[in-house]
Amino acid sequence: MLERLRHGAALACLLIAGALGGLAWSEHAAATAPRPTARMVTALDETIAATETSRDAAERIAARWASVAVTLRVGDDEVISTRAEMGATIDVEALTSSLERARDPDSRMIRHHVATHGDAPLALPVEVRFDPAGTLEFLLDRKDHIDVRAESARMRPRTGEVVAGRHGRTLDVFGSLDAVHAALVAGAVEVQAVIVDDAPHRTTEELEGIRSSALLGFFETRYSTLETSTDRTYNLRVAVERIDGLVVMPGETFDFNDVVGPRSEANGFRPAPEIAGGELVDGVGGGTCQVAGTLHAAVFFAGLPVVERRPHSRPSSYLWMGLDATVVYPNVDFRFRNDRAFPVVLGFTLEGGIARAEIRGAETNRLVTFTRRIDQTLAFPSRDEDDASLPLGIRTLSQRGVPGFRISWFRTDRDLLTNSAHRIRGEDAYPPTTEIWRVGTGAPAAPDYVPPPGDAHLPYGADAYLVASEGPGLDGMAVTRR
Repeated sequence: MLERLRHGAALACLLIAGALGGLAWSEHAAATAPRPTARMVTALDETIAATETSRDAAERIAARWASVAVTLRVGDDEVISTRAEMGATIDVEALTSSLERARDPDSRMIRHHVATHGDAPLALPVEVRFDPAGTLEFLLDRKDHIDVRAESARMRPRTGEVVAGRHGRTLDVFGSLDAVHAALVAGAVEVQAVIVDDAPHRTTEELEGIRSSALLGFFETRYSTLETSTDRTYNLRVAVERIDGLVVMPGETFDFNDVVGPRSEANGFRPAPEIAGGELVDGVGGGTCQVAGTLHAAVFFAGLPVVERRPHSRPSSYLWMGLDATVVYPNVDFRFRNDRAFPVVLGFTLEGGIARAEIRGAETNRLVTFTRRIDQTLAFPSRDEDDASLPLGIRTLSQRGVPGFRISWFRTDRDLLTNSAHRIRGEDAYPPTTEIWRVGTGAPAAPDYVPPPGDAHLPYGADAYLVASEGPGLDGMAVTRR
């Protein structure tokens, strides 16, 4: 019995020793087995040498990539810049980190690559960063040269001659930036800017056969022809050229801001005096309100429905209260609708200090009367402003005060074929305009000092009651005033 126990114990010791020996062998095998590594590591088709540090390799690859020339085509022009000059860079830190992991046989990246692709080369992804600032500035500069407004076909109102329109084009700046970004990420060396074709609203074929022999309504205002008003007159012409000859089809709505466009220097306008907050200031496009107001008055006497119109913040010297219209792009607009069964043609001329707007069509049978009365007059305030550029005690009128008014106006449309009439009523309010005096606080005036001229506008006055009519049977406009 004792002998059998000794034999069992010896056998157990042998089994344990064998197990320990097997464990030692497996650990030795694992230690001496080849560790998974990629045969070759590349980035952007460049092989990374084993002797090159990860950082040096990343910086070298990023610099070479950024120096590659890219051709950007904008219309008929092309500009060749490096990727770096276009704002594209390789993330060196991210590429360095990827290279470090590619050289670590225990990294998850290597184990996955070897398990999936064996000893095939490992191509590392790179991260392209794009700062659009420089390319954006270039595209915005080119936009001024590329953009062309589409021009609708139009008519010469008095002769009925059709003038062909033209297609426009617009450089899509942000669409072009997206195209540049996509090309840089894809490694392309050519990219085309996005230019959108702008078809004209009205074609020549649509205007054939339209009649414009009948004058439905008109109005005239005066503008200054003095040299000091050159920029304002220039703005009048820019706006008028975009309106004269336009055709509004039955049921269509004319939109002043849409037709004339932004009042900006890029859109052809110049700085000139305009009314803002009840005071005269310089603003780009000053004068376009006179075009809008004159056109509104012609539309009024043509009996067409006005969709949107806002009076000025102060009475206009060139237009009766109740007929003026202020426009500020893009928020304050003037719009009207053609409710006739035939197209109407807009005519606008500037000649010899007279701006004349006309609405023409196939026939006219409406007698339209404008009636206006002043319901309340409000005195204007006055204030002094110190001016060190004027000698002590000298006073000069900087801005003439204008009374405030509350008015009622009426439009009576009489259809002469049916002898029926339709009347609408409106109210406008014009706040008082402050009178401003500049008061000198400088040194005493010399004996021969001549004060500068002040505001040359005459004191504002208006008829308490005014009636004006246009239509068949009248020679022009019939006016009664009190």
